[in-house]
Amino acid sequence: MAKKQNGEQTIMDEKPQVATPDNQENSTNSQGAASINPAEGIIQIRNILLGDLVQRWEMKINRMESGVKELIRKTESRLAAMEERIDRLDKELKEELETNMMEMEQENEELRSLVQDFKQEFEKQIQTLQSSKLDKDSIAEVFLQWAQQFKKGD
Repeated sequence: MAKKQNGEQTIMDEKPQVATPDNQENSTNSQGAASINPAEGIIQIRNILLGDLVQRWEMKINRMESGVKELIRKTESRLAAMEERIDRLDKELKEELETNMMEMEQENEELRSLVQDFKQEFEKQIQTLQSSKLDKDSIAEVFLQWAQQFKKGD
């Protein structure tokens, strides 16, 4: 409702406006800073001042993160391969050690048998020498008796 006063038109009451895309954009712009959250405002200022620099750094950081993730993946893969190799080598080493131990035990038994055989042979030789010594003593005694008899007979 409009009223005329001294040839001028004054508006007493405004009609409520219906929200349309055109007038919504105008009302948002007219409210402007009042409706923006302070954190959003800081982000907008940062984007205006440092937008390109921040984007480049974010891209570099993302590339570095993906590079680090790839390195971690490769390292884990290599570690798993090394663990498998170590396990395989450990198994082979244990098998070889067991085989060597069995061979050594067998050789040890053979050596014990040889030592026992040599010991028995040595003891036989000693007995033979001792019996030969007795025989030598007997022969020496016989020779002494002959010598005494020759002396008496002379």
